[in-house]
Amino acid sequence: MRTLILITATAGLLAACATTEGYRQRTASYIGAHGDTLLVEMGPPVMQDTLSDGSEVWTYYREEEHSSGGYNRPVTRTRTVQYRDEDGEVHTRTESYTDYVYEPPRYWTSECETRFIIDQAGFVTDFRFEGNGCVAPEIDETS
Repeated sequence: MRTLILITATAGLLAACATTEGYRQRTASYIGAHGDTLLVEMGPPVMQDTLSDGSEVWTYYREEEHSSGGYNRPVTRTRTVQYRDEDGEVHTRTESYTDYVYEPPRYWTSECETRFIIDQAGFVTDFRFEGNGCVAPEIDETS
Protein backbone atom coordinates (compact mmCIF):
# COMPACT_ATOMS: atom_id res chain seq x y z
CA MET A 1 0.00 0.00 0.00
CA ARG A 2 2.77 2.44 0.94
CA THR A 3 4.61 1.52 -2.26
CA LEU A 4 1.56 2.37 -4.37
CA ILE A 5 1.16 5.72 -2.63
CA LEU A 6 4.87 6.46 -3.06
CA ILE A 7 4.76 5.57 -6.76
CA THR A 8 1.67 7.72 -7.29
CA ALA A 9 3.25 10.66 -5.43
CA THR A 10 6.52 10.32 -7.35
CA ALA A 11 4.67 10.21 -10.67
CA GLY A 12 2.78 13.34 -9.64
CA LEU A 13 5.99 15.17 -8.79
CA LEU A 14 7.63 14.18 -12.06
CA ALA A 15 4.55 15.25 -14.00
CA ALA A 16 4.60 18.57 -12.15
CA CYS A 17 8.12 19.22 -13.50
CA ALA A 18 6.90 18.87 -17.10
CA THR A 19 5.23 22.06 -18.32
CA THR A 20 3.88 23.63 -21.48
CA GLU A 21 6.70 26.18 -21.20
CA GLY A 22 9.21 23.33 -21.17
CA TYR A 23 7.65 21.92 -24.34
CA ARG A 24 7.76 25.37 -25.97
CA GLN A 25 11.46 25.68 -25.05
CA ARG A 26 12.33 22.27 -26.48
CA THR A 27 10.28 22.80 -29.62
CA ALA A 28 11.80 26.26 -30.15
CA SER A 29 15.26 24.64 -30.13
CA TYR A 30 14.43 23.26 -33.61
CA ILE A 31 14.15 26.76 -35.12
CA GLY A 32 17.00 27.07 -37.62
CA ALA A 33 17.63 23.29 -37.66
CA HIS A 34 17.36 21.34 -40.89
CA GLY A 35 14.25 19.23 -41.39
CA ASP A 36 16.52 16.18 -41.38
CA THR A 37 17.04 16.81 -37.66
CA LEU A 38 13.29 16.49 -37.12
CA LEU A 39 13.22 13.27 -39.12
CA VAL A 40 16.08 11.77 -37.11
CA GLU A 41 14.85 12.89 -33.68
CA MET A 42 11.06 12.72 -34.07
CA GLY A 43 10.57 10.34 -36.97
CA PRO A 44 8.42 11.01 -40.00
CA PRO A 45 5.52 13.45 -39.59
CA VAL A 46 1.98 12.07 -39.65
CA MET A 47 1.04 14.67 -42.27
CA GLN A 48 2.80 17.06 -44.66
CA ASP A 49 1.10 19.98 -46.42
CA THR A 50 2.49 22.57 -48.82
CA LEU A 51 1.83 26.27 -48.25
CA SER A 52 1.32 28.83 -51.05
CA ASP A 53 4.90 30.13 -50.70
CA GLY A 54 6.33 26.62 -51.25
CA SER A 55 7.19 25.96 -47.61
CA GLU A 56 5.79 22.87 -45.91
CA VAL A 57 3.89 22.18 -42.69
CA TRP A 58 5.00 18.98 -40.99
CA THR A 59 2.51 17.75 -38.40
CA TYR A 60 3.47 15.46 -35.53
CA TYR A 61 0.87 13.90 -33.27
CA ARG A 62 1.37 12.07 -29.99
CA GLU A 63 -1.30 10.43 -27.86
CA GLU A 64 -0.60 8.70 -24.55
CA GLU A 65 -2.87 6.60 -22.38
CA HIS A 66 -2.49 7.07 -18.62
CA SER A 67 -3.91 5.21 -15.66
CA SER A 68 -3.68 5.06 -11.92
CA GLY A 69 -4.54 1.82 -10.18
CA GLY A 70 -7.32 1.50 -7.66
CA TYR A 71 -6.33 1.49 -4.00
CA ASN A 72 -7.71 1.91 -0.50
CA ARG A 73 -7.01 5.31 1.03
CA PRO A 74 -6.95 5.54 4.85
CA VAL A 75 -9.19 8.21 6.37
CA THR A 76 -9.19 9.07 10.07
CA ARG A 77 -12.68 9.58 11.42
CA THR A 78 -14.07 10.41 14.85
CA ARG A 79 -17.30 9.46 16.51
CA THR A 80 -18.93 10.40 19.79
CA VAL A 81 -20.19 7.54 21.95
CA GLN A 82 -22.47 7.87 24.98
CA TYR A 83 -22.60 5.09 27.58
CA ARG A 84 -23.85 4.44 31.13
CA ASP A 85 -21.53 3.22 33.80
CA GLU A 86 -22.58 0.78 36.53
CA ASP A 87 -23.82 3.69 38.68
CA GLY A 88 -26.18 4.78 35.89
CA GLU A 89 -24.26 7.96 35.01
CA VAL A 90 -24.12 8.90 31.32
CA HIS A 91 -20.64 9.55 29.95
CA THR A 92 -19.54 10.74 26.54
CA ARG A 93 -16.26 9.88 24.86
CA THR A 94 -14.82 10.65 21.46
CA GLU A 95 -13.16 7.81 19.59
CA SER A 96 -10.88 8.03 16.58
CA TYR A 97 -10.66 5.20 14.10
CA THR A 98 -9.27 4.56 10.66
CA ASP A 99 -11.66 3.85 7.83
CA TYR A 100 -10.63 2.98 4.27
CA VAL A 101 -12.10 4.60 1.19
CA TYR A 102 -11.66 2.84 -2.14
CA GLU A 103 -10.27 5.07 -4.88
CA PRO A 104 -11.19 3.43 -8.20
CA PRO A 105 -8.74 3.27 -11.10
CA ARG A 106 -8.60 6.36 -13.30
CA TYR A 107 -7.91 6.36 -17.03
CA TRP A 108 -7.20 9.39 -19.21
CA THR A 109 -5.58 10.34 -22.50
CA SER A 110 -3.18 13.17 -23.24
CA GLU A 111 -2.66 14.49 -26.76
CA CYS A 112 -0.17 16.79 -28.43
CA GLU A 113 -0.20 18.06 -32.01
CA THR A 114 2.86 19.99 -33.16
CA ARG A 115 3.21 21.69 -36.55
CA PHE A 116 6.58 22.82 -37.89
CA ILE A 117 7.05 25.17 -40.84
CA ILE A 118 9.88 23.98 -43.11
CA ASP A 119 11.08 26.57 -45.64
CA GLN A 120 12.02 25.76 -49.27
CA ALA A 121 15.66 25.32 -48.24
CA GLY A 122 14.58 22.62 -45.74
CA PHE A 123 15.02 24.54 -42.46
CA VAL A 124 12.57 24.92 -39.57
CA THR A 125 11.31 28.51 -39.40
CA ASP A 126 8.31 28.33 -37.05
CA PHE A 127 6.10 26.00 -35.03
CA ARG A 128 2.74 25.77 -33.30
CA PHE A 129 1.42 23.19 -30.85
CA GLU A 130 -1.74 22.39 -28.96
CA GLY A 131 -3.00 19.77 -26.55
CA ASN A 132 -2.81 18.77 -22.90
CA GLY A 133 0.07 16.38 -23.63
CA CYS A 134 2.42 19.09 -24.94
CA VAL A 135 4.62 19.14 -21.86
CA ALA A 136 8.32 18.59 -21.20
CA PRO A 137 10.80 19.40 -18.43
CA GLU A 138 11.86 23.04 -18.58
CA ILE A 139 15.36 23.83 -19.79
CA ASP A 140 17.52 25.38 -17.08
CA GLU A 141 18.82 28.46 -18.90
CA THR A 142 21.08 29.49 -16.00
CA SER A 143 23.56 26.68 -16.68
